[in-house]
Amino acid sequence: MAWSIDDGTSGDGAKRPSRAGAPGRQRGQALVLAIVALLVLCIGVIVVFNTGQAVSKKVELVNAADAAAYSAAVQQARAYNLIAYMNRAEVANEVAVAQMTSWYSWTNFTLRGTDNFKDAVQAIAIIFDVSIVGAEVGAALQEVVTALNEVKTVVKTLRDGMQVAFSAGVTAIAAINKAYSIASRGIATVESQEALKLVPEVVKRNTDGKAKIGARGYALLEQGALDARAYVTHYTIPTSGRRDAGADRFANVVMEARDGFSRERNGGIGPIHKRGGTDLVGYTQWVGVDTLNVKVGWLGVNEPLAWGGGAAVNSMSRSFRSVASPGFNNGRGWDSPYEIDRGHYKRYAEGIDNGKAGKKVLSSPAIGGSSKAWLRNYTPASSPGLQPYDDIADNKATVPYDNDRSAKQNGVEAMDVGPVFTVLVEQPMKTVRTSDNVPGIGGPPDFEAPDQTVANDMTALSSAQVYFSRPRGFGLFDNVISPSSREMGSLFSPYWQARLIDTPCNTRQEVAIAYGAVAPCVPGKS
Repeated sequence: MAWSIDDGTSGDGAKRPSRAGAPGRQRGQALVLAIVALLVLCIGVIVVFNTGQAVSKKVELVNAADAAAYSAAVQQARAYNLIAYMNRAEVANEVAVAQMTSWYSWTNFTLRGTDNFKDAVQAIAIIFDVSIVGAEVGAALQEVVTALNEVKTVVKTLRDGMQVAFSAGVTAIAAINKAYSIASRGIATVESQEALKLVPEVVKRNTDGKAKIGARGYALLEQGALDARAYVTHYTIPTSGRRDAGADRFANVVMEARDGFSRERNGGIGPIHKRGGTDLVGYTQWVGVDTLNVKVGWLGVNEPLAWGGGAAVNSMSRSFRSVASPGFNNGRGWDSPYEIDRGHYKRYAEGIDNGKAGKKVLSSPAIGGSSKAWLRNYTPASSPGLQPYDDIADNKATVPYDNDRSAKQNGVEAMDVGPVFTVLVEQPMKTVRTSDNVPGIGGPPDFEAPDQTVANDMTALSSAQVYFSRPRGFGLFDNVISPSSREMGSLFSPYWQARLIDTPCNTRQEVAIAYGAVAPCVPGKS
């Protein structure tokens, strides 16, 4: 049996047609299309993956920048508030010194009054004693004199004990206020620089250590720290007797803060006038005066009944007059500049202007000599009065927010909200998990789509602002000022807060130019 191979040709060499009736060259076309579609799909997946990774990282960096900027602003706000609390503590301590001085002056006044009354009763008793008719009255009055002597002894013992105790209190308060003053100065000077330590740590913790603050970022932080420092001004207290606007401002605060007993101890019946008060004299001393005088002009009567004084001082002076006179503001008294209590207050509430008693107290403030008039401070390089302090500079923190109104419309000399901290976070693009940086997904040799970013970094920019705003709706402040009034920022009120804001235009422009990009805004506009 013979085998043959059919090669698809006829006997004459012609090729026979296929049974399917289709040309042979069309085989494999669908596979090419499938490969192209698969390639496009892969590219799409890579693009979506890269976009997702980039967006996720961008959100992470923005959140880190927000957290860091807000943390820096909160820390600065807390520093301002801490200084405010210490300033307020100093004011409270000064009021305590004023109270001690007031009670000591009152005690000297009571002691003198008891002694004078005892002498008057003694004189009357002697007159009755010399007459037979009034002998019994004289004897009764002598018993009163004996009782008054006992009262005088008790008051004198109390006065001497108060001098020791109050001098110790004045010394302790002077030391505490000195410490507050030094601490406030240190916080105002160095606290703003803490942002340069805090911000990188916050960024590191929020990005697992992959992002950083670069040289440009540190420059922005330093600028914010310097701006925050410039908001604070240091005021010294003159000791040479000259006036100073900064010291006057602090003096006004403590004079306003005095309690009612320290401010004015007045009373009387008819021609008998009781006058007395306690004032801050020369910024560094508290002086209290109390007098009781009877005056009837048409009879020519002007007699002192009782008088007494006291002063918290650094050292005992030669005379009480040299300390107490002429008094606050060279004897012109105190003018309250505050809307809550505007008015004029005479020196010592007319204590040394109360007839002859006012003159007596200057020459003899206490029984036992002038040495019994002093509450002495023993703290070195300090005083029972005002200490150097820090407060917000003029025309700073005048409004709590920018309301697009002029300074005049806002009732201030200059529009200013508060210092701004700007944080610029950077992360090298090579550390972002895109297809270029994940092994086995992208990269050469066959297909490569490199990530393109400015300076090969992914960045985020955020700003936070420190501002002053006392909460409305509670407290004395709402009841004593007009609704249109606004409290400006100070370091005597602990109402400093922080908030995120849009990065200022100038800052955005500087950052863009530094990266070689187009400026994103026009200077002068937000």
